[in-house]
Parts: sequence; C-alpha cells; structure tokens
Amino acid sequence: MSEHLAVKIVENTLKYTSHAGIECLVDFNDILCVLSNQVPTYSVLFFQKTEPDGPKSESFSLKKIDIESLPAALSPFVIKIPSHLRHEDEPPVIQVVVSSGSGTGKAKTIFQDVVRPLLTYIGLENYELYKTQSAQTISELTRLKFLERAHNGVPQTIILLSGDGGLIDMLEGFYKSKTAIGVSPNIALIPCGTGNAMANSIGLRSGPVPGLSTLLRGSPSSIPVFAAKFSPGSQLVIDEGRQRADIDTDVHHTLYGAVVASWGLHAALVADSDTFEYRKFGVDRFKMAANELLHPSDGTSPHQFKGKITLTTSDGPGEARSQEAVGGLEHMYALATLVPRLEKEFLISPDSVPLDGHMRFIRFGPMSAEDAMQLMTLAYQGGRHVMEDTVTYANVEQVRIDFQEDEERWRRVCIDGKIVAVERNGWVEISKEPSRLLSLIN
Repeated sequence: MSEHLAVKIVENTLKYTSHAGIECLVDFNDILCVLSNQVPTYSVLFFQKTEPDGPKSESFSLKKIDIESLPAALSPFVIKIPSHLRHEDEPPVIQVVVSSGSGTGKAKTIFQDVVRPLLTYIGLENYELYKTQSAQTISELTRLKFLERAHNGVPQTIILLSGDGGLIDMLEGFYKSKTAIGVSPNIALIPCGTGNAMANSIGLRSGPVPGLSTLLRGSPSSIPVFAAKFSPGSQLVIDEGRQRADIDTDVHHTLYGAVVASWGLHAALVADSDTFEYRKFGVDRFKMAANELLHPSDGTSPHQFKGKITLTTSDGPGEARSQEAVGGLEHMYALATLVPRLEKEFLISPDSVPLDGHMRFIRFGPMSAEDAMQLMTLAYQGGRHVMEDTVTYANVEQVRIDFQEDEERWRRVCIDGKIVAVERNGWVEISKEPSRLLSLIN
C-alpha cells in the first residue's frame, strides 16, 4: 500500500510534497473527485497536463494521490460511485467504446490517459473494451452486443468516447430493430468529435476532459428521438461524397436522430466539409465550408434552395394538429432540432431544453452573404438570431420538405451528420418519435 501524503490548502489550491521530495500544486479546477477509502484515508483524482510547457496543450492525464486526512475544503469533491457504474444487487455490464475516427482522432489518447486510469482507481477492472475498426463498428456492436443484453433485461452502461455519430449509430440500431427492450442501456458520452452538439447541449463541455465529471455524478435520462422518412429513391452519401448506399434494408427509408435534421446552408456545409482535409481543422471546418457556400468562387450570389416546406404544429398532447406552408418556395436555411446547441457557443435554438422532447424549427429565406453571416453571428451571441423578423422559429411536431431542385447538390439533407441525397421531386418528413429506447447520463 502506498504511503499517504499530507496536504495543505492555499487559496483553492492543493499543495503536497511528492515521495520524490518535489513540491506539487493542484488547482481545484483540475480535481475530478475524491474517493473515500477506509476512513480517514482518501484518494484525490486530478487532471495533469501531459505537456505542461506547451503553449496550447489540451492533453491531460488522470493522476491519483492518497492523503491521510480530508481537509474541509475538499469535502465537496467526495463522491459515491453511482449505480450505473457499480450496483450491489445487479451490477451493470460496463462497456467502453473508443471511436478511432471521431473528430481529430483523440479518443484513443483520452482512453489511455484518463478513462482507463479512472476505471482502475474506482475499482472497475472488469469491463469490455472495443476500439472501432471502421465506420460500421458501433452499428455492429449495437446489433451483436448492446441489443441482445437490452432484450434480455441485463443492465449495461456504455462509456462512449465519440462524437455525435457514435451515439446516432446506436440509436439507429435500436430503433430499426424489431427486438423488444427489457432494460434500456445507459450511455455515458465522453465527447471526442468535432461539433459534439449533444454533449454541448447537456452541459458536458466543462472541465479539462469533458464528460468525466458527469460520468461520476450524473444520472440517466431517456433520449428523445426524431424519425426522418425519405421518398423511395433517396440514398446515403458515403465515402466523402464519392459513393451512395441504401438507407434501409427494408422499404421504410427512415433514419433516426437525436440532434438535428437540416436542408439548405447547414446541410450543404456539413456535407462539403466531410472530408479528411477539412476534418484536420476541427470545428473550424464548418465555418470554412460555410464561407465557400456564401461566397461562390464564380462570383455569383449564394444558392437559393427551392422547395415547399410544410410545418405541423400542435398545442399539446391530444390536441388537434394544424399544417402550414412556410416562407414561399425559396430558402437559405431550414433546420429542425431537439437540442439547443450545435457547438459550444452556437445556440441555434435558445428555447430548447435538453432531452425534453420538443422539436424546434429554424428557417430563413434567400439573402445576401453578409446578412446570412450576421444571423449566424447572432446565433453565437446567445441565440439572438431567432428574434429577427427574417427568421421563422417554431415549436413543431413534423416538418415536411418537397424538393424542387434539379441538381442533387441542392437536395442533400443532413440527419445528425449523415447526408442523404434525395431524388428529383422527392421529399422528407421529420417527425417526433413517440418511444424512448436509450438513456443518457447527464
């Protein structure tokens, strides 16, 4: 057993002398938690930069020191291991999924330096580890592992080191399966993607390694979902736009999402920026693609997207629904979302409450590149764009788009990062899904 250290607290900083005789400082903001061992001994878990001298280093490792007594200032950091990680009656199966291709590819490092040590420190050595080998790995795991356990009523917690895409792959698997669900899996999201809309919306983006504190202190809430049903000739756009694939193996032509469905500028910039070269720039890839769409290289005005948008609204459960066509037949931006944020500072829907199940619709029509950029800037300023007269902002039950575009480029729809090319004169219907099959730790 390691020797316990004496610590001092000085202005929200923990001071101790290591066994090697080196004086060390730990800022309270870098403390993840304190574990109670056998009183009066405790373990302090904290983040430490792996490149302390780097000017823009964002890499951290998780460290532990054992202390001989608990200063009062550290009492708020003491935690009890939550039941979704360890339960006396029927402990859940713990599964860790590391998405190798998400965002800038940092999931593997975060697992090695932070998540694996954390599981060891809290006494969870017996977990299943999966590292993605392809874009299909999470879908295959869902079908072969997660669904079977959920059907058999086995409690399970899936620690997902991924962007929104990994979560959506799991949702797709559950909603397209005909398997009855006995116990919903709990998903703990450690955001490693580019935009991380779900993580940003439920508040996981704080701390040196976002999601770790929520994993230890959060509780599960069911995830609301929308279904996007496409006309029969629609296909998924894959391989950086070079290939097409069928949406379904059956006739429903339906995708499921938990974040956003869009057409127009948003869908086009997501599709255009989904390349290896763009992804190297992280979240800035979206702004770069948007700039190219708003300022075409041939000097023409931004494209006017043509189609009929019909909104279905309701005053509440059991109330009559009403339909209304919106904004003429030309548009620049049309988006339905279940979350408030698409990026940390990009508040697309300020009225949205995470996981409450309300779907909001945001739309504006053709305008100059300068005016469109001004609206996007207002979205970064607390969601003020929805207060503009040029913006439609509504609480909706369903959105239907009937496309009137000749070029496929302007008939691309984004469903939580996946791109669908709709056939000429085709359509899409985005509706709230009544059932909730998965839970998210938040």
